[in-house]
Amino acid sequence: MAGRYGPADCTVHIENAPAGASKAITNFILEGIRIKKTSIMHQTNALGDADEEHTPTGVKRTEPITLTLIWDTTDVTGTHAILKDVDDGPNDDGREMIVVFGDAKTFTVDVRVQAYEVIAQNGSIQTAVVDLLPTGAGVWTP
Repeated sequence: MAGRYGPADCTVHIENAPAGASKAITNFILEGIRIKKTSIMHQTNALGDADEEHTPTGVKRTEPITLTLIWDTTDVTGTHAILKDVDDGPNDDGREMIVVFGDAKTFTVDVRVQAYEVIAQNGSIQTAVVDLLPTGAGVWTP
């Protein structure tokens, strides 16, 4: 059913290691998730043109994804267990990430954990910030 949806209508899963097991992280995400696809453009305005022009190069990318999460140290299913190890093996697979919005609009992309940061702040629970760098095609279905 088409319509409008709120945060309860979104789920996020990510593998706990390259080619690892998929783990739900939805209930740890504090500030939401943003998925952005862009097309790489080449500036093609000619000498003397009054306005800038751009032509697609045929290359697209999924922009980096940053998540702010509750820092949870539960073995296997907590955010620390799933995301603490930054990806460093040049021959490793990416980690599959699956985000489902609204009425099953699903975005699937392989990502690398580029950075993992734990933050202890006065007057707040401890959080983790993870930077995910997409690799390859991000695909929307249906």
